[in-house]
Amino acid sequence: MSPQGTTSFSLLAKRSEAALRTKPVGVKEHIICTAGSMDVTYEGGSFHIDAGEGLLLPAHLAVDCNCDGSFAIMAMTATADAEEKATVVKKVDVVDAPGITISEHFGKVASNDAAMSLARAVVKGACEEAFQAPLFDEFVVCDEGSIEFLFGDDRRLTISPGEGVFLPKSLRVKWIWPTATQYTVLCLPAFSPELSGREADAGATVAKDSASMARLEALHKGT
Repeated sequence: MSPQGTTSFSLLAKRSEAALRTKPVGVKEHIICTAGSMDVTYEGGSFHIDAGEGLLLPAHLAVDCNCDGSFAIMAMTATADAEEKATVVKKVDVVDAPGITISEHFGKVASNDAAMSLARAVVKGACEEAFQAPLFDEFVVCDEGSIEFLFGDDRRLTISPGEGVFLPKSLRVKWIWPTATQYTVLCLPAFSPELSGREADAGATVAKDSASMARLEALHKGT
């Protein structure tokens, strides 16, 4: 899903016998293995990724993928770049707060990519975030639980497992989690504290505490 028509963000699940899929040339893919594993073969090599790992497949590379599990996939049309290589990327827990853990699989911290970030979040119980108006587009897919969005004009929107929402940049919004929740989020350009537009909020139910925010900022200063 993308207003520009050049990017798609989807979830793939295969929970029985492995399924074969082929990535077309001219499309760059960022893949997160959320459960199970994926074996990728191409002329000259192969890759294997397990749950928690990410894989970057450049636009010029034709591959076959044997999938046995579930995956988050961001695909974009891109100019083939012969210098870009297929790469396994390890996640980084950029936020590990009392209320939420956010694992960045691609982005400024995990893969030194300022153009986009792709992350998964685990919310540990009912909580909320401070209002924010980020300077990036966000694509959010709810995997488990539910997410309620409160907008600056008092509108509300709730998504459940399998549903997604697009949040355009500069939109003032508060995230609310009524229960333990897991979700996947894509940011274009990549998330950074400077672009997050997060407002100060010292409420007891805010998911991220000051220590986790300080660590997040320190991680980004190192990029």
